Amino acid sequence: MKKLIALILVLAALASVACAAFTDEKEIDKTYLEAVNAMVQAGVIGGFPDGTFQPKGTLTRAQAAKIITVLLEGEKADAVSAPAAGFTDVPAGNWAEKFINYCAEKGIVAGVGSGKFDPNGQLRGAQWAKMLLVAYGHDAAELTGDKWFSNTQKAIKEKGVGTNAHISDSTTTREKACQLAYNFYIDNKINSIPTPNYAEFTLDLTKDAQKVKLLGRTEADATGICNDWPGSGLEFEVECKGNVELTYTSTGGTPTFTAFVDGVETGRFDVPSGSTATVAIKNILPGKHTVRIVRDSEIATNKAYKTTLTGLRFNGVASSVKATAKKDLYIEFIGDSITAGCGTLGDTKTAWSTSTHAATKAYSYLTAELLDADYSLVAKGGMSVAKAADKIHAKDMYLAENVWRDPDTAYTFSRKADVVVISLGANDTATPDDLLYSELKLLTEKVREKNPNAKIVHIYNIMSNKHPDTFPKVVEDLGGAAKGYYVLKMDRLINGVPAKAGGTPHPSYEDNLKNAPKLAEFIKSIL
Repeated sequence: MKKLIALILVLAALASVACAAFTDEKEIDKTYLEAVNAMVQAGVIGGFPDGTFQPKGTLTRAQAAKIITVLLEGEKADAVSAPAAGFTDVPAGNWAEKFINYCAEKGIVAGVGSGKFDPNGQLRGAQWAKMLLVAYGHDAAELTGDKWFSNTQKAIKEKGVGTNAHISDSTTTREKACQLAYNFYIDNKINSIPTPNYAEFTLDLTKDAQKVKLLGRTEADATGICNDWPGSGLEFEVECKGNVELTYTSTGGTPTFTAFVDGVETGRFDVPSGSTATVAIKNILPGKHTVRIVRDSEIATNKAYKTTLTGLRFNGVASSVKATAKKDLYIEFIGDSITAGCGTLGDTKTAWSTSTHAATKAYSYLTAELLDADYSLVAKGGMSVAKAADKIHAKDMYLAENVWRDPDTAYTFSRKADVVVISLGANDTATPDDLLYSELKLLTEKVREKNPNAKIVHIYNIMSNKHPDTFPKVVEDLGGAAKGYYVLKMDRLINGVPAKAGGTPHPSYEDNLKNAPKLAEFIKSIL
């Protein structure tokens, strides 16, 4: 059930996540991207031997028969058996024979006359809609005769599956066909899940923050749960349905959050600046879920700005909300814009802006996920090891609590890290080596003071290799692996937003997907 629910939750996935397996993924229209992704992940439709998906290609009658068979039979589709329908142009052994016979036996498809099926014939949008309606129980007799076209459109509307649907008399493309199939798939799965007796429920996080697990570097107080740092947030287990509404108070800035349900990204939303606002994770199916809400955007650049989560309201809950268990491993990452996920959503055409930032796409967050670890990110664009007038000092940031660069509120370090990863240097390219060495050594010593038993890993080269000798020297002078200090040179894979698009060449999400396994394997090797 959980696997099914997780798959269905792709309904709200970000449209920027493409089917990376296809060489023509960029040709998939954003309108249909969610549907294509979901149908591919569900195994309902696939690509071609040459690695393409051909989203603008038309859907053939044979392809349609297979899609419907998979929709109805799932993993058993390849084993279906039905009497031969007798179509002269569907010879025995044809790849689509069993699917066509199956659909013909159920009255979903018929021939085109003269004993033929026309397997390579192109389907019109309305014909595809009619096939799906009949497949999911609509009376076929109502969709025949002179009014079949208008009755088909009416039935689609009444069933509520017309979102982005192509139901015209023109041929339907593969991406448009995926959309309508997806609409039926979701509708059928939702209606097939029994709904327990749910009740409305509200959780006041100014009083009951212990009922959720705090993520990243954040702490709860009488005002709620502060979410100033990237990667900070909360996680909980609950049996619920419908929508989960989150109440935030923001004193400035417009932070971005991403929600995950059962590990599936289900939405990315902005908290309005300078106000109390409510945002919702929508269309959660009935059942037990693990919900995670993470601040994806960078820390605010004004310490007067503060974002606090104050409440959760559920449309319906059948069991109490409880915090997820702590992981056995806790990793803290210290770094600049790369560690914060700046530019991870960008490409060579996207302008550099906070909309291209996502901490959940950073190497840091991805490494923690690979290691099944709890984490925190002490990260901010412009952060540096050596203090300078126009830079943010890493040591000050590391020792501070949530409010940006507030020297009067020290972080309590309530949980000691098992591993601390320090990735700094990109903002110190003009710093003399001796100054960088002394400042990095001081930072490392502060980290050790707060985490006496941690493995401390210095990484470099992700964005700048200006000071490659500084990191090994600090590690060597502090005692190396024998004392719990390590250094690792990363792979410099710069495919993010380049300078010509308004930003500096930061690693992209694809880069981080390559670097995170390398760091994760190294951490496993030293534990």
